Amino acid sequence: MRIERTALPGLGVGYTLRTVEGAALGVLHLHGGRRDLVLYAPGDPDTVERSLTLTAAEARELAELLHPIATIDHVPELEQRAGELTVAAVPVTAASPYGGRALRDVLADVPGVTVVAVLRDGRTITAPGPAHRLAHGDALLVAGTPADVGALSRRITPGEP
Repeated sequence: MRIERTALPGLGVGYTLRTVEGAALGVLHLHGGRRDLVLYAPGDPDTVERSLTLTAAEARELAELLHPIATIDHVPELEQRAGELTVAAVPVTAASPYGGRALRDVLADVPGVTVVAVLRDGRTITAPGPAHRLAHGDALLVAGTPADVGALSRRITPGEP
């Protein structure tokens, strides 16, 4: 799935995604907080077939309805492993051999760690993909077992405690 972001000068920002079946739908974030859900006509991404305006509260409620569906199926597995997991920020220091390299290179031999976000220059890059390039000064927000997080930390910055 690919989500396209489009600036709407004077209006806000539009996000469009295409489903596996080829349907196009969008969310318009308009100035003032208004959110519109938009369904585009089949085969014509410029023609709105239907739209629905949501208040900020309605948009939050809809997000809550959609979000848990992706995680509810994983709760029993997470509950079983909860005592084993830790979350940590792992810095990419100037001594790291991984500055400028893709995230997949760092994670190649540490499969038990999930990179939740990359912290860079005061910004948070959530769910970075395997091609995301690291920079010296980044910090990886990771989740995994303490042993796996330690292994990743030693890999990113060998010789550091």
